[in-house]
Amino acid sequence: MSPAGKILKQLEAVCPGRVRPDEPLAPFTTWKIGGPAQWLVAPRDLEEIIALLRLMAENGRPWRILGRGSNVLIGDRGVSGAVIVLGPAWSWIKARQRSGRSVHLDIGAGTPLAEIVRFGLQNELTGMEFLVGIPGSAGGAWAMNAGSRGREMKDLTMALTLVTAGGKPLKRNRKALDFGYRRLDLEPGDVIVSGVLRAVRGVKEDIARQMQSLIRLRKKTQPGTDPSGGSVFRNPPGDSAGRLIEASGCKGLIRGEAQVSEKHANFIVNRGRARARDVLSLMALVRKKVLERSGVLLEPEVRLWGCALPSPARRSGTLS
Repeated sequence: MSPAGKILKQLEAVCPGRVRPDEPLAPFTTWKIGGPAQWLVAPRDLEEIIALLRLMAENGRPWRILGRGSNVLIGDRGVSGAVIVLGPAWSWIKARQRSGRSVHLDIGAGTPLAEIVRFGLQNELTGMEFLVGIPGSAGGAWAMNAGSRGREMKDLTMALTLVTAGGKPLKRNRKALDFGYRRLDLEPGDVIVSGVLRAVRGVKEDIARQMQSLIRLRKKTQPGTDPSGGSVFRNPPGDSAGRLIEASGCKGLIRGEAQVSEKHANFIVNRGRARARDVLSLMALVRKKVLERSGVLLEPEVRLWGCALPSPARRSGTLS
């Protein structure tokens, strides 16, 4: 039996019936783009995640965590190693502590953000409205410190439960978490499995009004029909990536079946059968044009798996 075959057998022993070799990843992403995972694995509890991470470490094989598949571009050839999906088994919301107007919510990493927003509305808990319309799961939102309209996940987070690359569970409170703009600095290989958010009691009508206002704004300013991966580039300090891209004449540019959105220039949409190479080509062109016009080198906000983005040279017309 080949080494890969032996690992597949071990993976199946850890997660029986929940390991798929050579599984296309496009259906698991909001962009609907991506080649196959060597092994797609769906653990159902903490013990299985610990066993999986230990197994991959012992065999020196790479692995990645995939939530709802937003903010990630997967290469056309796919990725080696294991892609670990935290699916429905990791989706839960439990109100576990009340203190005055505050309520602490225990949330699984696989919980869709839409479910968190809906829970807040149904239970008259405010503070989470800014998450409305953001695709993805709680785990990804923590890892990316997702946010909008001046609010971020760090503003709500009280604690996280992690599993280290070596398979050791641990908890970190808010003071021990290093959040930044669209990032959370963890030790390499740390996996977020759950966390605690702080919400505040509110009035259902007021919560619904805020949500509806944000939904209207998103529909007005962001593409809503064609698949996308969310914001492609980080906003540079004191400016907007979308503004810089539009000012550089990139709105509407097309490569293959990928296009810089005509509604919001910091989105690249899949017009049907786009490939990762189409998106990368557009990203490289956008960076080059923005750098030439504004002197700003845009940094990707989306995570790149199994693919790379070339850095533009400052000399016009060349890519390093």
